[in-house]
Amino acid sequence: MARQRDDDEEEERPRSSRRRNDDDEDDRPRSSRRRNDDDDDDDDYDDRPRRGAMGPLDGMYRDTNVVVLVLFGLCCGLIAFVLSLVAYLTGKDPKAKSNAMLVMIVGGVSMAVGIIIQLAGVLGGAAGR
Repeated sequence: MARQRDDDEEEERPRSSRRRNDDDEDDRPRSSRRRNDDDDDDDDYDDRPRRGAMGPLDGMYRDTNVVVLVLFGLCCGLIAFVLSLVAYLTGKDPKAKSNAMLVMIVGGVSMAVGIIIQLAGVLGGAAGR
């Protein structure tokens, strides 16, 4: 009895709510079909700049995890600072620029702390004589 009820419900549904079979519409494969002009799905398009419109280091700073970028800034202070400065000045992607600024700050602080520790060691050694 329940089986008959399901069949009745399918017949009562409007035709537009039923699934359409892609093979009924067109013989071309799904990937080669063109998109309708009346589709307003802007979510499918990427807001990032095109590959040619990006700076030389935008891809690296945009696609790399923030934790890895912070570790890069801590371990390679001067190199990270210089690369981040170049990425920040030449970059066009806003996420890449913000990540480059983060690495530049971490690299600068890392270099400053390293210099302070070295000066403290030199002054401590001179005071011990």
